[in-house]
Amino acid sequence: MNHAQQALPATRRSMLLALAASAFGPRALAQNGRHFSIIVPQPAGNPSDVFARKLQQLMQQSLGQTVIVENLPGAGGAIGVQRMLNAPADGMTAVMVSQTEPILTPATLLSVRYKPGQMRAVGLLGRTSYVLAGRPDLPAQKHSELLALARQADRSGKPLSFGHIGQGSMIHLMGAQWAQLCGVELAYIPYRGVPPAVQDLAGGQIDLSFVPLGGLALDLIMTGKLRAFGSTAEQAPALLPQATPLKTLEPALKNFVHTAWGALLVPRNVPEAAAQRINTAFESAMRDPDVQAFLRSQGTDPQGPMTLAALEQFYQKEIQVHQALARAVGVVAS
Repeated sequence: MNHAQQALPATRRSMLLALAASAFGPRALAQNGRHFSIIVPQPAGNPSDVFARKLQQLMQQSLGQTVIVENLPGAGGAIGVQRMLNAPADGMTAVMVSQTEPILTPATLLSVRYKPGQMRAVGLLGRTSYVLAGRPDLPAQKHSELLALARQADRSGKPLSFGHIGQGSMIHLMGAQWAQLCGVELAYIPYRGVPPAVQDLAGGQIDLSFVPLGGLALDLIMTGKLRAFGSTAEQAPALLPQATPLKTLEPALKNFVHTAWGALLVPRNVPEAAAQRINTAFESAMRDPDVQAFLRSQGTDPQGPMTLAALEQFYQKEIQVHQALARAVGVVAS
């Protein structure tokens, strides 16, 4: 400290130090007109979009700056993820994803250049199971009848159609694994997001899909506009107890247990302090009772607080699990 600084009264010197420190805090970012961006690499109305918008206002309060949600769908979510990776690694841009966009898309689409290791998780929403659902007029009521119908369709040369949200997506892989284990063929129909796939399923344009246990799909099942043949959960889900776990309905499916998770990711080279700042704001939003109730209403079991170290362990394990799934099913980069 020089003589001029020493000459300052203690109170004034403290004020100057506080102002200097605040220049690097969240409020300063807000005052400078900067915003925090959550990119959703799926269309509006997809689960990740709905969850991002639910957290938006609460994270905005915690960060002390404007939070915007941007939908950038396309290429299995790669467009949105790549946009995040191309942004400055200053902790001002994140992406809300499931395991599909950061892990499965680069494993199954040759055109995607990024790798899952280029990202790190800074927040985890929770896990959601799926329901194997059919169009309402499908001539099968039970899973065993569905298998008989699928085998009959194979013999006729017109396999049942299965809607998914892109090559290598979690829904696509579950459909491919279900068909592989049960010894049937499916005709795969891609959609730009969950809502249009669910709508076409309810409208009878496609035969089957795995749909998230929550939101529109749950309403359609409850009202008889979709037919549920079983769930991907370990146990019958509380929101739909009649959706018996598929693992119990067919010997070949004894290990068929899948969940989707929602997570907030940032580039791996974001400074640790910035990652911690986002994690703190995310966990603060997750503690809100309304957020907890909303997640449960969407079929998601909310995740408890997780440190950055715990999130890193989670993410690395999920990379291994889902890359192995893509290889096992035979859906590889093309």
